[in-house]
Amino acid sequence: MPWALVLAGAVAVIVGLGFARFSYAPLIPGMIDAGWFSAGQTAHLGAANLLGYLFGALSASSLATRVGVGATLRVALVVVVLSFFLCAFPAPFAWFFGWRLLAGWAGAVLMVVAPSTVLALTPAARRPMAAAWIFSGIGVGIFAAAVLMPSILKLGVSWGWLALGVVSLMLTLGSWQRWSRCRIAADVPGHAPPVSVAVPATALLAIAAYGLSAFGFVPHTLFWVDFIARERGFGMEVASLQWALFALGAIAGPFAAGWLARRSGWFVALLLVALIKALVLFLSAGGNWLWLLGLCSLLAGGLAPAMVSLTSGYVTSLVNLSAHRRVWGWATAAFAVSQAVAAQGMAALYSVLGTYVPLFLIGGVALLAGALLILATRLVRSPAAGG
Repeated sequence: MPWALVLAGAVAVIVGLGFARFSYAPLIPGMIDAGWFSAGQTAHLGAANLLGYLFGALSASSLATRVGVGATLRVALVVVVLSFFLCAFPAPFAWFFGWRLLAGWAGAVLMVVAPSTVLALTPAARRPMAAAWIFSGIGVGIFAAAVLMPSILKLGVSWGWLALGVVSLMLTLGSWQRWSRCRIAADVPGHAPPVSVAVPATALLAIAAYGLSAFGFVPHTLFWVDFIARERGFGMEVASLQWALFALGAIAGPFAAGWLARRSGWFVALLLVALIKALVLFLSAGGNWLWLLGLCSLLAGGLAPAMVSLTSGYVTSLVNLSAHRRVWGWATAAFAVSQAVAAQGMAALYSVLGTYVPLFLIGGVALLAGALLILATRLVRSPAAGG
């Protein structure tokens, strides 16, 4: 196991997704209370990050091929760090919008390029656990947002931004040299894979399944706290504890997925996780017992990054490693588009129905459809394919 490289990949995911994206939510009330922005403006800033994430997913592979993996990742890390420091004090809305857009772009670049690079340089037998370490960064960011940020924000919203900037800067400096020494075959002149290489139908089915999984990702990440606090009537204190359980699950989930993938293979592990996640969504919609909601919090938190980790790993068994970055970029873009559509559509549906229950049911159905597509990859794949 190339531990230094694997940990550098985890840092990229922590900074680019865990911090740049998931640590924004707890900053919203502070900015509104401090009079920086209205509630509607903070929502637009969140949308700017998602839009930038889409642009980054679409451009990451070509950028890394042109300028190299190391340079691409270091630029993205610097952009995220700068976005925290330059948003730490009141400024016009356009300033924040631009930096949230850039932070989203950089986060997607880190999410696409870093895992692909690490997995390409990791022995096949070690890839499940390497992916687990890398994608556990998602849970680390959520945990920081759920547990640490509220205490920091008591000092003021500026301190929250600055804390994210300082920690991200330290992590960036710690991984800087690792990326400067990182090269893979696709970065060496004359060894880049032809752009015209066809992507197998199995990979396209996996991408479509990953896009559908975004629908199952939205209800818990956007509505779970409010669902427990108000619709189920448990209050914010209980809902906050449930979100902490979700965060703990998000840290442990990739490791459980890696353990499962080592023993059953990428395909079986991914199919099983999709089916369990669908069941969790159905249980979340119907359960009103606190112990069941806690179980759903823990499982939903773990299964969300597990889907990311296993999909990335499964793609390595469907395409040549030199093409993994490009295909994983498409998958990330599909996830970003589906998540944005799901978030807007579910929010509109809630405004009409006034209940979150149908949203969880929709997510569960989408995951079942994704599981069918994952199953289809085995039915249509070539006999020589691995995983």
